[in-house]
Amino acid sequence: MEATLRHFRTTGTKSLGRLLNGGLGFILNNFNQELDQRNAQRKENSGQWLRPEEAAVAEALAKIIVPSDEESPGIDEVCFLGPRAISSLDKMIRECTNRQHLYSRGLLSFDIWALREHGCKFVELSTEQQTNLFRGAQEINDSWKVKPALTTRLWRRFAAIRRGAYYAGLLYPRIREDSLQIFYTSRVSWVWLGYDGPPMERGYSNLTQPR
Repeated sequence: MEATLRHFRTTGTKSLGRLLNGGLGFILNNFNQELDQRNAQRKENSGQWLRPEEAAVAEALAKIIVPSDEESPGIDEVCFLGPRAISSLDKMIRECTNRQHLYSRGLLSFDIWALREHGCKFVELSTEQQTNLFRGAQEINDSWKVKPALTTRLWRRFAAIRRGAYYAGLLYPRIREDSLQIFYTSRVSWVWLGYDGPPMERGYSNLTQPR
C-alpha cells in the first residue's frame, strides 16, 4: 500500500512538473523574445553593457538600496568624488558572465512585473510602488531558502514566473550586494564615515622613494 502511494505521489509530481513547465514555456516566450532583442542590440554597442532601459531600472533599484537623506549620502552622491554608480555597476557586469545572466533577466523581469501589476514600466512607478516590488523580490528570494516539498517549489516557481517576478527574485541579492559594494568603496562614503581610505592604495611602486 505504501509503495503504491509513493508511486502515485511520484507520478503525480512528474505530471504536475510537465504541466507547469509547459505553461512556463508559453509564458516565457515573449520574455525570451524581448531578451534576445536586447542582447542583439547589446552586441551592436561595444560601449556600455547595460541598455538605457536597463540602466534606468538598475539606478532606480540602487536608490532604494542605498537612499539619500538629510543626514547621510546615498548612491546618487557617489559621482561627486568618483565615477557615477551606474558606470561602476556596468563595469562589474561587463567583466562577469554570471552577472550578465542575472542582470539581463532580472532587470527585464522588474519591468514586466511592473507592467502586470501597475500597467507601466518600473521607472514610471512611484517610489513607494518601486520599493514594494523590490521588497516583493526579497520575499520571493527568501522563500527559496526554505526547502518545501517538490510540488510546493514547482508551484512557487510557476507563480513567480506568471507574475513576471521570478528573475527579479534571483537578481535581488546580487544587485543589493553590488550596490552596497559600490557605495562603501566610494570616496563619498569614506568621507562620510571619516575613513581616509586603504593604506598605499596604489601599492608600493618604489620602496626607496616616498609618494
